[in-house]
Amino acid sequence: MIATVKTDYCDKNLIIKHYNILSMNAKLTKLIILLSIFIIAINANAQYTYDSISFESVTSKIILDPVSNHTWQIGKPGKSFFNAPHAGVKAILTDTLNSYPVNDTSRFIYVIRNPYTQTCYTSMEFWHKYDTDTLTDAGIIEASYDGGSSWVVVNDTSNVSPWGSFFWWDEDYHATDGRYTAHPVITSGKSDGWILSRFNWQWWIPVKSDTIISPPDSLMIRFTFISDPVQTNREGWMIDDILTASAWWQLCSEIPETPAKENLRVYPNPFNRQTSIESGKELADAEITVYNAAGFKVRSMSHVNGRAVLFTRDHLPPGLYILILSQTNRIIGSTRLMITD
Repeated sequence: MIATVKTDYCDKNLIIKHYNILSMNAKLTKLIILLSIFIIAINANAQYTYDSISFESVTSKIILDPVSNHTWQIGKPGKSFFNAPHAGVKAILTDTLNSYPVNDTSRFIYVIRNPYTQTCYTSMEFWHKYDTDTLTDAGIIEASYDGGSSWVVVNDTSNVSPWGSFFWWDEDYHATDGRYTAHPVITSGKSDGWILSRFNWQWWIPVKSDTIISPPDSLMIRFTFISDPVQTNREGWMIDDILTASAWWQLCSEIPETPAKENLRVYPNPFNRQTSIESGKELADAEITVYNAAGFKVRSMSHVNGRAVLFTRDHLPPGLYILILSQTNRIIGSTRLMITD
């Protein structure tokens, strides 16, 4: 049985206390990714759908919650630590110029407006920096599956009634030094620079329709920042370049079997020229196959042995790729590759 936290109102002390308890359990067994979705997509030459928010222009996908305070602002960062967006000119952050106020509860909502960006496999990633008083001021991420009527914490879960789905955070990528660390249940303290975080939804059954989003779709993400009565003159939370990706919805008519997931690590990732692919166990005559976002095979490596192999970009364009690891005609793992210029 999975505990959920309703937060239609924000009692900061209660939330922090509950999330501290959740964080102690954050190392529960990770739920395996249903890799067969990617394989079906590849065989069907199906595409993945992407939706991105760069905050460079006005969009109806971002809603500043009118019932909360208005600390969240979209604009050019002008602080000491928050001195530039991840890309472009603008980001969304807790005030573009000033420290965040005391006794604050501010929210913004990301609404998935694209009807094809939320299907049986959906992931959302974003870049962020944060600078808060540790554990007393914090950022919280929630999701609503009923058009905003109720909200639950975005956290590693399984068998979430009534949908019976898999939700999980990938490890955070630290752009400063290329490290990967477990994603915290709450965002608090000070980051070492820009961090890439990614959350995944694996639906057994797609979520129900609602009357808020047209065309019908009911996945909404809420970012909440809260502070206590003590002024610390810190900068808060800054978020940029939100990307949502989803498998083609036609692939969701059947539930594939769940293959075993091999422990794969790609370092660095994203990468520019080359990266190391490391396996959790010894490989013998394995094969690595790489597919682009359109589902076409763009690279293969045969006779892979040992625990690590060097992967070079060669002439691949920048973008998101899916890497499939197989051995003795059986898929034993997959991961994502992100190539940048």
